[in-house]
Amino acid sequence: MLKAPWLGHWKAPWGLDRGRRWGDPAWALAAIAQAWLLGGREGLWPQVEQEARRPFGPQVSRQPTVFGPRPDPAWVARLRHGSPTVPASQRGAREDELQAWAWEALLEGDGAPWMAVGSVLLDRPQRLRWIALLGAVDAEGILHLPPFLDILVPPALHRLPPHWWAFLLQSQDSGGRLLPEGALDADLPWSILQAHAGSLVLEVLPEGLKPHREAPWLAALPGGRWMLDPRLRAWARGFGASPAGLEGLALNGLAGGAAPEVGLTALLRLQPSPAFPDGWTPSLEADIREDLRRPSLPPTSGHPTWDRVRMRWGGEAPEPAEGYPAWGTRVHPCADPFHWMAQGQRAIQACEPEAALRAFTLAHAHFGRLTATGWAGRAASNAAVAALQWADLPAHARWAALRGSLPQPWRDLETAQLAEVHLEPEAALTRIRGLVEAHPGLPGAWGLLASHGADRERWDLVREGLAGAGDHPYTRFLHAVLGPLTEEPPHDADPETRLSWETHRLFRGGVDPEAFWAAWRACPTQIMCLELGLQVMERRPDLRRASSLLALQAIADRAASPRHQRRLAALWPQPDAVADPAPLHLIKDWLASLTTPTWITWEEEGRLHALGTGEAPPEGALSRLAQDGTLAPFAQGPWVWCGHPLVWEGCPVGAVLLARPAEAVPTAPLEPLLISPWLARIRARQPVEIAVEPGLLLTDGSEPMASLLRELDRVAASDLPVLILGPTGSGKELAARELHQRSGRSGPLVAVNCSAFAEGLLESELFGHTKGAFTGADRDRRGAIEAARGGTLFLDEVADLSPRLQSLLLRVLQEREIRRVGSDHAVKVDVRFAAATHRPMEDLATAGAFRRDLLFRLQGAVLRLPPLSARRHEFPFLVPRFVVRAAASARRPVPALAPGLPEALARLPWPGNVRELLHALERAILRCEGGTLKPSHLPELEAPMAQAHTWDDATRAFQRRLLLETLQASGFRVAEAAQTLGLARPALYAVAKRLGVDLVAERSESTPGPAVRNREVGRIG
Repeated sequence: MLKAPWLGHWKAPWGLDRGRRWGDPAWALAAIAQAWLLGGREGLWPQVEQEARRPFGPQVSRQPTVFGPRPDPAWVARLRHGSPTVPASQRGAREDELQAWAWEALLEGDGAPWMAVGSVLLDRPQRLRWIALLGAVDAEGILHLPPFLDILVPPALHRLPPHWWAFLLQSQDSGGRLLPEGALDADLPWSILQAHAGSLVLEVLPEGLKPHREAPWLAALPGGRWMLDPRLRAWARGFGASPAGLEGLALNGLAGGAAPEVGLTALLRLQPSPAFPDGWTPSLEADIREDLRRPSLPPTSGHPTWDRVRMRWGGEAPEPAEGYPAWGTRVHPCADPFHWMAQGQRAIQACEPEAALRAFTLAHAHFGRLTATGWAGRAASNAAVAALQWADLPAHARWAALRGSLPQPWRDLETAQLAEVHLEPEAALTRIRGLVEAHPGLPGAWGLLASHGADRERWDLVREGLAGAGDHPYTRFLHAVLGPLTEEPPHDADPETRLSWETHRLFRGGVDPEAFWAAWRACPTQIMCLELGLQVMERRPDLRRASSLLALQAIADRAASPRHQRRLAALWPQPDAVADPAPLHLIKDWLASLTTPTWITWEEEGRLHALGTGEAPPEGALSRLAQDGTLAPFAQGPWVWCGHPLVWEGCPVGAVLLARPAEAVPTAPLEPLLISPWLARIRARQPVEIAVEPGLLLTDGSEPMASLLRELDRVAASDLPVLILGPTGSGKELAARELHQRSGRSGPLVAVNCSAFAEGLLESELFGHTKGAFTGADRDRRGAIEAARGGTLFLDEVADLSPRLQSLLLRVLQEREIRRVGSDHAVKVDVRFAAATHRPMEDLATAGAFRRDLLFRLQGAVLRLPPLSARRHEFPFLVPRFVVRAAASARRPVPALAPGLPEALARLPWPGNVRELLHALERAILRCEGGTLKPSHLPELEAPMAQAHTWDDATRAFQRRLLLETLQASGFRVAEAAQTLGLARPALYAVAKRLGVDLVAERSESTPGPAVRNREVGRIG
């Protein structure tokens, strides 16, 4: 049982001096250190209740009784974000790479990275001060500290006589001096004790105390040191476990967080110095200049930091020293950044990219603590390389931002390498071509072209790339792959070459797949493992195993690559790929257990299906039964046969033919009641109840949607404006969202409906306004264009823009800058524009209703969404997925689909397209009340078949009919008709022209001639 101030056993002598609330890293560090001491170090994390007490920081309010392998996520969320309602895994806005890694590891039950964060977050005096705050003592009096503090206390001091450490921790004043307790023992040699009571530890035993070496108030320590009972030292006001008392005993050097020496200070500033070790100056100055050619290796110095710097030039690893972990240790509170740089280089050489990334992360953090910006940049550059090799692409992007831009041509080479990951093969090839053209003398560029060709089996590209690849490490494989590739890879081949070699041997057959998997497991370049592993799984379905797919999934998740995620998702069998076999097996097992002939039949898509057991029924009986649904009793041999319909929830699903012995007593058959629900399940199609597709636009991959999605994927990564055309309800906004998702842009998608605002309000909505620009503008407000910075602006119903707003938008597209309403200050914007309309833009431009120059700007690329009537062949694929979405919208469970329902729905015109179909399905799901979705739940199927026409056609016909009826009612008096319709007289003429109404001809047809009028008068008279 531990005792500590944070457990309430005594009051801490001072506060944390860091942190002010939950969500602060310093308070999180203190809270995690307490949980670490209570069990986290053994992998038993307590469900701990802590209170925030200022200034002393987190305090455990109740001794924990529940432990688990991982901390409580709500507790982690409170420490990380200040609130348990925020997801614990969500990264904080101000977290550096070390803290983000520490939180990620903590959620998995590993608190070691947080114990290393302490040596970065706190300087040495603060860490010494925290010993009295976080120190805990067990029942034997042994001191327990979190590792970032434990490293500072000499191991010989951890075990003292009982009660000594408790007194050293608790009985101190604000200056760190001990406070006396109890009464003074006059029999002790106070004159001698007082002379030696100042220091916490005596290096040698003074002569005056040698006669008392056996006294209980004197303790011998390892190494010939001695220590006085702190209760006696308190009367002389000696120091306790405080910075002043421990400073002379704590670990020195960079490992303990002490200030660097003069020579190391100069090296950290990347400056030459006469204080460099003898014989080291040429090597150190070459390293400072980053010369590629280095002088000969300098001699060892015996100094732990300098000898770790020497490892940068190929020197051997020094023996572990005090405060330094053993080589290969993943994480440790050692504060020497040069140790972690050396550890990272060792991990790179050992093909361990994750270990290298973690080591460089620690190095970067400690270089930052020492304000060594140049070395921090070097560590960030190394971390970026390790992250790319480890396939942690988000981390690579963050490290690349920290390191700064690479010099050419390496910057263009890295861009092309990333294009291989993020883009489709053809788009990636375009980037690689650009790299080769820009840097024809770079062997790596030609090697990338050749390796791209090998992955796609484009042997022309392999030959072209080999011409300029030089001594690229991949060259041996590229030469071999142009031949039969029957031989094994060379024994000295690097892991990447070996993996590519074994992959292509596997593609050509005749090789054990285990050789490929052995090379796959040994390759440290995880992006390469992901790409080649996917290619093998796609080409060799017989090699797919759940374990292999999960291993690829882990890399794809870490890489956060949508392209690889989509390919990997396609390799897993989908729930709706095959019918559920369980009901069929159940019926077959039941039939096999019967002793009398029983046959089930049904018709589906013009085919007769039958299942049965026992003697075959008379010829033609099953087809007649399937056609009529019932069959009157008749005798055949020893049996009397009778057919009964199988009905479930009012829908006929089939029929059953039963045989009974001729002498048996007739009874009501139970078989129809037993079989009907199971046969209905076999015939019903159950939609998948998970997210149906990774994309927003659903398609089975057929035309015309396949061409649309290919075009969308081609233009997504560019900055071209995109014009999306299509009838109402066809999914134009979904297409815009899909375009934004595939673009890779970091900003948001902001949608604006141009028909929903008056002109003045729409200008403010798009461009924003300044305070006082108009009545009601009581503050500055940014518009949708500014809000979409770095992302995509989607202008829905763009054809409804007024001429003035068209002009303003044209300027934005040309100049890439905006002015808020009421401001004369231009703001640069980086926005990708997408626009949509259901109206014919070319006709509007011809009529002058829409600026043609703006139309040319908007249609950098054009996506034409087809109406739903053009996708009738996709209904068997679309309807089950639309049912899933409709059920989610209606907050109802997903129903099964009655047989033939998608085909029945495909016969309707659906002028409102996808939106109309979804609403119809939502209403039907509410009607079916959890049962099977049947045609009877859709009144649209019972209505007479309407003539198929588009929504625009129906709207145009309605407007034409209304215009003619109004004209006839007003006797074709145009002014009166215009007033009735709320139009100006010129506008009525324009509407009539647009609708094809000839006013003169219509008036002539509606006004009877003189002869007609005379006859009418005669009949009346």
